[in-house]
Amino acid sequence: MLSYIIRRILLMFPTLIGMTFIIFAIVRMAPGLTTSGGMYTAGMLQSHQSQLAQQRFMARRLHLITRNGKPIPIAIQYVRWINRIIHGDLGTSIEFSEPVTKLVLQRLPVTLTINLISMVIIYLIAVPGGVLAAIYRGRLVDRIFGLGSLVLYSLPIIWVGSMLLGFLANPSFLNVFPSAGLHSTNTSKMSYFQFVFDYAWHITLPVLCLSYGGFAYLAKQVRGSYIDNLQQDFTRTARAKGLPPSTVLLRHVTQNSMLPMITIVGMTLPGLLGGSVIVEQIFSIQGMGRLMFEATYARDLPVIQSLALVTSAITLVSYLMVDIAYHMVDPRVTYD
Repeated sequence: MLSYIIRRILLMFPTLIGMTFIIFAIVRMAPGLTTSGGMYTAGMLQSHQSQLAQQRFMARRLHLITRNGKPIPIAIQYVRWINRIIHGDLGTSIEFSEPVTKLVLQRLPVTLTINLISMVIIYLIAVPGGVLAAIYRGRLVDRIFGLGSLVLYSLPIIWVGSMLLGFLANPSFLNVFPSAGLHSTNTSKMSYFQFVFDYAWHITLPVLCLSYGGFAYLAKQVRGSYIDNLQQDFTRTARAKGLPPSTVLLRHVTQNSMLPMITIVGMTLPGLLGGSVIVEQIFSIQGMGRLMFEATYARDLPVIQSLALVTSAITLVSYLMVDIAYHMVDPRVTYD
């Protein structure tokens, strides 16, 4: 197993290079990226010549052209960018005029915290719900569960977020939750428990918005996996031996149904990170998702490329953790 982990870690580097190169090439070749990224407007430019000069300046700053104005090939641009990353330099943001490393370190913990909380909630609700629906297959509980999962999975996240804001965070309606941010303005005067409660109060709607789709998808997968294992020969054999239903469910069916649930873990985290772009923008959360939105809107190449690198790395690490968990849950799974 150790040799497999080492091989996978070594394989992650060329995979990460391939993923980031594709994104790098796409954003570098996209039209409009030689402009000032939204920092300047037409009214601020005195003439067409000054506009061209500004574009050349930004192109040199983004390493798109040489000092003589000749275009730099994409491959060379990428190699130079990787070289700067190896030396710990992610560049400087055009829009925020700050080091990209500082921006990522500030916003990444916010996004990861909300997403990890969402994952825990998804599994705490989806797994028991899916098991219950599988046990009572075809009955009223299963039908209500299936209809609810279908409805939840069909709702677009941007609509759900808008409805949550409009009804639960609107002073004209219930006004139960705050509409933006992660903390109140008077946190310096709060005790530790008040601070934790205030944080939980603020992230309730964003976490709910991130969780409902994943809950519906995972619950259906759990239900299908349990139904399949309940019909297997080893389950019928365990029942024939007179084992209690709880023992059959926990020691036989659950153990063989763990692998699909672990697989979905590797898919859930990257999916939640993608959903954070919308959720953080709706609820005005200063996380990595909103940073990606702002950087894309401003055509801030250093930030876009760095966030693509971070997101790709998190995705690959999550897939590696899934493979390790396979072996831990079922020793029959080997990679030799």
